[in-house]
Amino acid sequence: MSELNDPQAPLKKALERLELDMGVSECHGHLVGWICASGESDADIWLQAIDKGGVSGDLLAEEARQLLRELFSISLGQLNDPELDFHPLLSAEDAGIEQRLHDLGEWVQGFLLGMSEGGVVDIDKLPADCPEIMKDLVEIAGVERYELSDGDEDESAYMELLEYIRTGVLLINEELHPTKAPPVDQQTLH
Repeated sequence: MSELNDPQAPLKKALERLELDMGVSECHGHLVGWICASGESDADIWLQAIDKGGVSGDLLAEEARQLLRELFSISLGQLNDPELDFHPLLSAEDAGIEQRLHDLGEWVQGFLLGMSEGGVVDIDKLPADCPEIMKDLVEIAGVERYELSDGDEDESAYMELLEYIRTGVLLINEELHPTKAPPVDQQTLH
């Protein structure tokens, strides 16, 4: 796939430039898990956590870090969007189901690692439904071992898993960091 057809290509290059041993989906999952666990809104603190061997003064590495800062900012905004417009960063819908399942598994693994590195030590001490969701995510992380039947059922099951992950992550984030702003009211009373 050429770089023009792959919107993840710049992020892949950034991760390679920083010599981080993770793919784009795993990196995004880690980032989201770290934000959910830590409540941190400073991208540089997350970058220090993942880029331990970072060398200052390398302009190309700094350009890569800037791209990851932008990803952090976008992800933070999505997690706190009143319209719930958060989506895990995965392969495009036109990628094969095997590739999308692989990315989904890596995203969830990254999320779990990010939650751990962000400060969640005991999932059973999380509020409300969070422990159950986290246990489900541990199971979903091994999604590649599921057998596919090469049909519409696979696509439907994938979409259900993706939606469960998306809403579960939003719930975890809200439980750990409740929204302080009043709900956005789309209607105007006259």
